[in-house]
Amino acid sequence: MSKITQYNQNGFTLIEIMITITVLAIGILGVAKMQLSAVNGNSYASGLTEATAFAQNKMEELVSLAYDDADLNDDDGDGISGIDDTTSSDGFQQGNGATNIQYDIFWNIAVDEPAINAKHIRVYVQWQQNGATRNVVLDRIKADI
Repeated sequence: MSKITQYNQNGFTLIEIMITITVLAIGILGVAKMQLSAVNGNSYASGLTEATAFAQNKMEELVSLAYDDADLNDDDGDGISGIDDTTSSDGFQQGNGATNIQYDIFWNIAVDEPAINAKHIRVYVQWQQNGATRNVVLDRIKADI
């Protein structure tokens, strides 16, 4: 071979190209996994935002009632402790969010807690997402003034 053809044969070998493609594929898989995690995180955040809005709306509705309103009575006499099992609550309703998730809204009232002439209100919102039960709990004290 002449010197001219020897200099023109510089370039990438097949092994170098295969290594480059392998590194690029691993990088793309990492980006895809990161994108999947971001989508799941956004989905959870959306459900949490809706649940918090439902809880806040119900809490505002209850707090705006008069202190001696019938809806602010401890109907089952368990205070706020009964809300944890969600079967013994002083009130229940359901709501559907923009994300087509069904939210179960429970609330319990404790009379004279934590002090005389005060009511402890707990609102508990529960929903199912990605096979897990999620919940949001809000507490507030309403005084008889």
